Amino acid sequence: MATILDTLKKGSEYLQRHGVDEARLNMELLLAHVLKVDRMRLYLDFDKQLSESHLDSLRELTKRRSRGEPVQHLLGTVEFCDLDFLTDARALIPRPETEELAHLLISSTWPEHMRVLDMGCGSGVIGISLAHHLASRGIAVETILSDISPDALALTRENVARLLSPDARIHLIQSDLFEALEGQSFDLIAANLPYIPAASETALSR
Repeated sequence: MATILDTLKKGSEYLQRHGVDEARLNMELLLAHVLKVDRMRLYLDFDKQLSESHLDSLRELTKRRSRGEPVQHLLGTVEFCDLDFLTDARALIPRPETEELAHLLISSTWPEHMRVLDMGCGSGVIGISLAHHLASRGIAVETILSDISPDALALTRENVARLLSPDARIHLIQSDLFEALEGQSFDLIAANLPYIPAASETALSR
């Protein structure tokens, strides 16, 4: 049977041959996911042998990654502002710049009572992160999460249930920009809408 270290080496080489960026990191994430451990544990147990069932699961994930499926979709979650969000093909994966924006907003000074709009919310990462962290600072926040896609809103709803308390003031609205929000006012509008042309998506890092 193969050890953890051997598997990481061979899997990384396989992903590199298929043009996957950060192949080693990808393999660490996939193997840690299969074994249900953190990445540090892989190196503490580097000589541990893997079972056939673990290897079978890892082979399938590695093949899917080599075909360009995002590692976040394979893992099913993405960390954003210290929260673990569900992610899949229903919404775009949040980019690092989006998290920087959210951290900036979270650390800013806001009134004790506020209404927040996350327009084009996707999986809800910005609005939910603001709702969670601002509430922890004692700010009474009402959050409106809007998107034109019903699939994206369904994913957002799952993340709301997963990450926010039942008494959080959250509203999900299907809307094309301000179409269904006419007459409403907000203290903060956050919008990180899709900005990469579809024709350019294939040029993005894999």
